Order: sequence, then structure tokens, then C-alpha cells
Amino acid sequence: MTKKLNTLLITYLLLVFTAFADVPEILIKPSNDQYTRLSSGLAGSNITIIDESELKNNYDKNLPQILEMYSGIEIRRLFDGVEGTNSSIDMRGFGEASKSNVLILVNGIRLNEIDMSNISFSNIPLTSIDRIEIVRGGSSATLYGSGAVGGSINVVTKNDITQNNVGFSYGSYNTQKLNVNTGTKIDNNSSISFSASANSSDTYRDAADYENQNFVVNYKNKIKDAVVNLDLFSSFKEQELPGPRVKGGAVYNYHYCNRYENSKTAKHIGGSTDKNGNTCNTNQRDDYADADNIRINANIEYEINSLNNIFINLGYRDRLDKAFIAANTNTIDTPVAGDRYLKTETDSNSFNFRYENRHVETDFSNILNLGFEIGHAFYNSKRYRKENEALGHKYHASSKTRAFLIQNTIFYNQYDLALSFGARQERSETDARDEVYRSVAGFESIYTTIDHDTYDNSRNNYAYNFGFEKGVNKNFSFYGNYSESFRIPNIDENIKATTSGSFHLEDQESESVELGILYQNESLNLNASYYQMDTKNEIQYDQSVNTNLDPIEREGMNIDLNYIIDQKQKVSASINVTEAEFTGGSLSMGTGTTEFGGVVYYSGNETYGYGTNTAINYLGSDGTANQSVNLAGRKVPLVPPLTFSIDYDRQIDNSTSFNFGIKYVDEKYVSNDQENIEPKIPDYYLINTSLSKSSGDYNYKIGINNLTNEKFYDFAISSTFHDDAHYGLSNVYPLPERNYFVDFKYTF
Repeated sequence: MTKKLNTLLITYLLLVFTAFADVPEILIKPSNDQYTRLSSGLAGSNITIIDESELKNNYDKNLPQILEMYSGIEIRRLFDGVEGTNSSIDMRGFGEASKSNVLILVNGIRLNEIDMSNISFSNIPLTSIDRIEIVRGGSSATLYGSGAVGGSINVVTKNDITQNNVGFSYGSYNTQKLNVNTGTKIDNNSSISFSASANSSDTYRDAADYENQNFVVNYKNKIKDAVVNLDLFSSFKEQELPGPRVKGGAVYNYHYCNRYENSKTAKHIGGSTDKNGNTCNTNQRDDYADADNIRINANIEYEINSLNNIFINLGYRDRLDKAFIAANTNTIDTPVAGDRYLKTETDSNSFNFRYENRHVETDFSNILNLGFEIGHAFYNSKRYRKENEALGHKYHASSKTRAFLIQNTIFYNQYDLALSFGARQERSETDARDEVYRSVAGFESIYTTIDHDTYDNSRNNYAYNFGFEKGVNKNFSFYGNYSESFRIPNIDENIKATTSGSFHLEDQESESVELGILYQNESLNLNASYYQMDTKNEIQYDQSVNTNLDPIEREGMNIDLNYIIDQKQKVSASINVTEAEFTGGSLSMGTGTTEFGGVVYYSGNETYGYGTNTAINYLGSDGTANQSVNLAGRKVPLVPPLTFSIDYDRQIDNSTSFNFGIKYVDEKYVSNDQENIEPKIPDYYLINTSLSKSSGDYNYKIGINNLTNEKFYDFAISSTFHDDAHYGLSNVYPLPERNYFVDFKYTF
């Protein structure tokens, strides 16, 4: 905390120094009629608002592709990541645990499930979005609670559709997208709108076909001083899962047909023999993951008077997942012990109440928010060796949350100084029952000590934020914040924790400080910040044993820049620098040793939480091999030290525009390599370009992604077998090479 205290001291001195600066123009004044950086009350936080105009300019992209244009956001894609499915968002360098440390919300209602299910971003039609609110760091935890550690992304949908339009897109791998938006006024006080989308693709990889349909209906009605918005959402997804590719290490016969280097289309297993006559396994995995979603959201805004308002949000979600994961290369019709067919239903309901008071004067204004939240979530998962076989594992769980929050923002001296404070108290109650039937084939050895286990736990957690924003002159201001956030273990983490017969994970706690600057004139818009974050009891998911990690420190910089060159040209850039490393702790290497080529290798006991058997010759001063690794100074896997993107836009004429973009992602350690000894995931550049043309009510766009045909991947996990043949061997998930698209949109 020494660094943070020093940072806060410097911030305070700067604040005092500039307290009497001449401020010729009001810059950070809150607005009642439109959303601004400060209207959430999180003054001093690193906030980005993506408005509807920016979304319209990028209508050919999916939601993760838009988000990764901004600093501090890294997207990881598995199984091709079509339209954002099976994508995860990382903010502030959480690596493998990112999906549980970044909150994704729609209209303030969380999409993160009670388990570790991926959020399918394709379920949020881009044309239904009014704006996207990005809050980096843990300051939004006071508003949203558990899981908002790395940051939060709140998608706000439209209340009215003012234009009717239909769009169609076609691209490589038989990728097709169709969307329709329409709306009408019922009378002067009410309206109804409808959005629908359908996506399908054969994808870059074999055995990875994808289909998705989404429907959104919005009803808006004004009753005296109240405005009621009702949203009904439904989605259906079918997705094949192709499995990883093999890269590095020595090659066995089975691997020849599954090498990353030998197959552009990346079949999981293919052919009876390879080109050299080596025998291959001809079976193909039949893995898949299907999901049905229903979401209902009711929002009520009631104006008591011009200074006092009440906001009520009611939410309900139901999700049904069906998935099959093969243990090896067998098909669904010939199951083996490790195969799993999962049928999981999660449903949740929430109630959010918020009271807002605005006190506005010339030299002093105050915005006070008081809130109360109730949330229930239910989880029922049944696991079989294959569909229609005997039940082998059943898991029931429920959670309840109760939270109180306060968020207050004060504006001084005609709004040239903003100060904010927020606090949240959240009580969580979790009940669970884990039932294993070891008499059923394929489930005999899941747990060696228990058949059933129960869990009943209650905990209280707290979140805080303190922030300021200070205007120096009409163009320049700076900001800073301190925040404390938390995360409780999810259901999947608790399931796996029962390996030893107990639910033993501690709640995760984080604290961070951040300083930033804002600069804006007629041609330049700049937002840059530096942050530090300390995390203790960080929760790490593993298929064998979950655990709380040793302390981790993160620091980095986020820079977003928009520069208007002239009336026809604009450049946008984002830079993210992240360092995430362990500050202490050790990793047990196991007890058994075997020598291969004079190097000592350990068969690990998987006690740390990464599920890896480690191979390396850690020799002590006496020449004997050490059986533990000091983790201090070692980097967190899956966190690239540097990412940046540059986008260039040129208006060729009144109806034609050109875009050229570059995305760079630095190298990073593979998922389970906390020892930092395995070959890294290579860095890569992606170049995308497009040409747009409008003609009356018609819009056209053609584009090429990955123009240089880069062969790349952004997720890998090393082999757990570490001998001379397997060392350096990783399972990787290749992403698309050069591909194209054509988009058409008609507005009526």
C-alpha cells in the first residue's frame, strides 16, 4: 500500500495546488437531459461512453469487436468467437479468471451467471443498443456488487426506435447475418419497438458450426409523472465445439493429423493417415454447447418533483444449457468414463430500488443516490456420461443477495471540481448440495471421500470508492479514485472445491488507485490514466482443485485518443500497458522425480489450482532439485504486457468513406503456466480494412479482416505431461485467417 499512499498524497497536493486555478469554462457540469461521464455519480473514475453514433459507424462489427477498440479491454476468443459467442472480456489483467472479474450488464441487470457460463454477446443485437457505459477498475462495485473488480460494462438498450431498417451481411465461411428493427407510436404516451437478428456460420474451423436467433420487444408508456419501460428478450443458440489444436513439443502419430501447422481449416482429427503414412485416429469429437435464454426487464422512472426521482428496476432471467464434452476423440455414440453430457438450468430475479436527490445551486450542487437491491439465483445441473443414460452427478444451489448502497457526488465552484463517495454493504447467502452416484458407469472415481456434500454459508462484503475530478482550464482536467471491491466464489468454483469434501474458498478482495488526465479541444480528445491494484485471495478455477491464490499486484496505463486531422480525416488510437505478477507464495512441485536427458522433472500434485504437472530443473545451491517454486515476481498467465489499436477514417466524398485499422497484442504466457517456463503465446498484428457507401436510404460496406493472413491464436493451455517429448507442447485454439464480408442496410 506504500505506493498507493504516495500516489494519493501526490494527488492531494495537485488538487490543492490547482484549487484556485482560473476556470473560464464549465467542463464537468452534470446533465439532466443526456448521459455524461459523471451522471452515474462515479466522479474520478475512468469512464468511456460509446454512443449510438459510434455504434452506427461500426454496424458491421459484433459487440466484443467494438469494445476492444478502447483501451483496457482485451478480448479472448475460443472456437472462432463468431459474433462474440464464447468470447471473454479481460480488464485490468485477470487472465484466466477474467470472466468472473468483469461484470457485463444490460440496463443495470447483470448477465454474469451464478456459474461460469460464457456470456454470448451475440445475444445482444447491436441495433438495439442506445449506449455502452464502460467503467474501468473496481469503483463501480458500489453500484453493482460482487465481480466488478476489473471493471463493468453496462449496455443500455433503446426505449424508442425512430428509424425502421433491415440489414443483411454475408462473409467468409458462409457467415450470414440478418437484422430487422421497427417501431411505432401507439399514442402520444406510448410506443412499441421490435428488434430481431439471426446469425449463422460454418466458421473458420471444422466441427464448429454456429446458429443464433435473438428477439427483443420494448414497450414504453408514460403515465402522469412515471415512465415505464418493459423489455422482453429471447435467444436461441446452437454451437459445435471443435476442440484444440496441438502445437510444439515432439509429435506422436495421433498428433500429426491434429497439428496446428498442418491444417488450415483446423479439423480436430482428420484422415486415416498423414502425408508421411503415420496412422491417425479417424474419430471426430461431437462436442457442442446449446443455450436458450429468456430475459424480462421492467424499468420505472418516477419524478416526485424537479429535484427528486425514484428508479425501480425489476429483472428476471432463465437460461437452459445443454452440452456434451468428450474426454478424448470418441463420439457421442461411444462414450467413455470421462465423457460428460450436462443439462443445466439457471434462473434469477432481481429488484433494484434507487432514490435520487439533486440539489443545484450556482456555487454548490449535490447529487445523492440511495439504493436497495434484492437478488435471487437458482442453479440446477445434471451430469450424465451421455444423454439418456443414468444420472451420475447432480448439483443444486441457490444464492440470495441483499445490498444497500450510497453514492454521492458534490460539485463546487460552478462545477469545476467534483468529489464523489460511494459505499456498498452486500450480504450473500449460498446453499448447495452436491450429489455423486459412484455406482453409475463413468462416475466411479469422481470423489474418493464423499458421495454427497452440503454447503450453507453467509457472508458480508463491502465496497467503497472515493473520487475527484478537477478542471484546470477550458481544455484540461485531471481525475483520480480509490476503490475497494470484492468477489465471492461462483457455483462452478465451489463444485470443484468439493474434491476434498469441503467448500473452502475465501472471498476475493481488491483495492486500487488510479490517476488520469482529460484533454479536449476542437480536434483532439485524450483520456489517459495510470493505476495500481492489489488483490488477495484471488479465486482461481481449475478442473481438479480450486484455490485462493497468493497476493497479486497489477499496474498499468490506459490511453484513448481521437484526433481530427481535417474535415475528411480522423485517427483513433488506444494503448493498454499491463503488468500483473505474484508478490509472494510458492508452488508445490510434487514428490516424484524422473530424469530425461539429465533434466529433473516433477510429476506435480495439482495442489495450487492450475492443474499442471511441472517440468523444470529447479536446482538449489547444494545441487539438489527443489520441489517448490517461489512465485514472487512471476507473471500472471494470459495477460499481454502491451496491446494497442489504431484506426484511420477518411471521407472520400459525401457518400463514401474508407477505414483502415491495426490491432496489436503482445505475447503472453499460456493459461496454466504460472511458473513462466513454457513457450509463450506469440504476439500478433491484425489489419482490417473496409469501404462504405451510402445512397439515400441504402448503406453498403465491404471489408477484409486479417488482411495480411496472420496465423494466430489468443488462448492456449500447456500439456500436463512433461517429459522430453511433451515439454513445450500446448493445446491452442486457432482464429480466422484472411476473411471478407459484405454488408447491406436499408432504412425506411
